Amino acid sequence: MASSMSSLGLGSDGALSYDVIDKLRGVDEKAIIAPIDNKISKNQTKTNDLSALTTLTASLKAETSTLSDEMSYLKRTTSSSNDGISVDVSSGTEIQDFTFDVTAMAKRDINESKSFAKTTDTFASEDDTVNFNIDGKDYKIDISAATTIEQFKNKIYDATDGKITASLLNVGGTDPYKLILKSTDTGANNAITVTTADTTDLGITNIQKAGDLDAKFNGVQISRSSNKIDDLIVGVTINANAEVSSNISIKQDTSTISDSLSSFVSKYNDLMSNLVESTKYNSDTKAAGTFQGTSEIKSLKSDISKSLLTVDSSGKSLSEYGVTLNDAGILEFDQSAFDSKMSSNSSDAENFFRGDSTTDGFFTNFNSLLSGYIDSNNGILTRYDTQLTNEKKTLEESKITATKRLDSKYNIMAKKFAAYDTVISQYNASFQSLSMQISSMVNGTN
Repeated sequence: MASSMSSLGLGSDGALSYDVIDKLRGVDEKAIIAPIDNKISKNQTKTNDLSALTTLTASLKAETSTLSDEMSYLKRTTSSSNDGISVDVSSGTEIQDFTFDVTAMAKRDINESKSFAKTTDTFASEDDTVNFNIDGKDYKIDISAATTIEQFKNKIYDATDGKITASLLNVGGTDPYKLILKSTDTGANNAITVTTADTTDLGITNIQKAGDLDAKFNGVQISRSSNKIDDLIVGVTINANAEVSSNISIKQDTSTISDSLSSFVSKYNDLMSNLVESTKYNSDTKAAGTFQGTSEIKSLKSDISKSLLTVDSSGKSLSEYGVTLNDAGILEFDQSAFDSKMSSNSSDAENFFRGDSTTDGFFTNFNSLLSGYIDSNNGILTRYDTQLTNEKKTLEESKITATKRLDSKYNIMAKKFAAYDTVISQYNASFQSLSMQISSMVNGTN
């Protein structure tokens, strides 16, 4: 203990020293401060373990949320008997099978010009106007005798509002360059007609005629200007990539449900293992888990266990969908049992899992239960965490107060010791002086 009274104890021959004060303070700290430190340590352990427990609960809730979400049951998967036809579907699309036979693909119109020796060649003998007709509309480009084939090519896309693309193709030979004109979109309406005055000769030749898609949907003849058909079935886009026939099947995609159910089993086991460990008590060793006797945690464990064994009004339980408890109390998932149940009656499974317009399902109720524990505003575990935080603050304040009291107590004691030490030192000095006088008198008498 640092002090300006560095000579404390000299007068009392060490009986009233700082060493004595430190020993006395050590006894007080063990009786007063140590119990508070122990409580702070236990509080921190509970806070850390509660954080881990809350994370596990939130992780389990993520799966119950997915399994109670309508969107999980609206997902669709498709299959096609021929890769030449693919199908994209939106969630909630009607489950169905159909045939789609493509007899003619929709095509773009493609034209080529006569040959030119260089890209800088001109093609008009005087000022002229070139007219492009596509999809019932005319587009005009003014040219002069100085306009090169490359300059002309560069004007076409913008002048036709992007309906026609143009390029110069090197086909080889003496005059290798040809102007290639393509309709941007497919369909018979996108045939390109190019007209000029007699003095201008581009030598345009059609090499692919624009055409519509011809196909049969379940035997019914249809026609579209595009190979992408998105207006035939609500929520379905058919992509024709070849002139082939295909059988298309649209089914419910149960992979999300299956994956979430499997994950639910795994996360349930993780959470319950933590709950069992943290609430256990060994009567032989007297060892207790962190939350042994904590009502909030015991309640969570009990509620989850009871919810797992829920049976609905028609007698259905989770075990019918491949989720069962083994003899060791571990949850298990049988994928084949789940697949069998879903394939036989997927709507029945959905009603049990998420419920219908009148009744909440198994996972809807389970999700609500977990929300009641980890809700950020008023969840049971959230309130308990706040309680631990307040408790820690109170303990730390108590420790500061107790430490200040001990500081004051032993500062006062040190001052008293110093005063007593001075008195004792004075008495010792007086005694020594008296002793010397007595000894001198005795020696003088002799």
